[in-house]
Amino acid sequence: MNKLTCVVMVGTILSMGAPALAESRAVNISIGSIGGALDDVALRTVRQVIGFAVGTGTVDKFIVYSPRTGSPIPIEGGLSACAEAGFGITDAKFKAFVQQLRSITPRSGTFLNVELTASCRLN
Repeated sequence: MNKLTCVVMVGTILSMGAPALAESRAVNISIGSIGGALDDVALRTVRQVIGFAVGTGTVDKFIVYSPRTGSPIPIEGGLSACAEAGFGITDAKFKAFVQQLRSITPRSGTFLNVELTASCRLN
């Protein structure tokens, strides 16, 4: 009976921890200005990295949240979007894409946020 209790307890603990161990398969990306001119080079680089990821199948779903027709567009410009891992793409390849985004360092006055998420959502 003692072994059965241990098995049940370990199984319960593992089942509660499974969602925490699941890999994020999407990334929210936002780049914008904090009051000055937007770093256009950084914005173009973000777009190129995303475009390459879509072209190679690393990203299957790409949703642009802003700028969007009918929505307010920031004066300085920028981008708010989500990219989701492609079907059959390894976690390592998707992580390399995220790392490439995170390696972009915009000049002072421009922010770049790259945050993992479970999946992209439609607004």
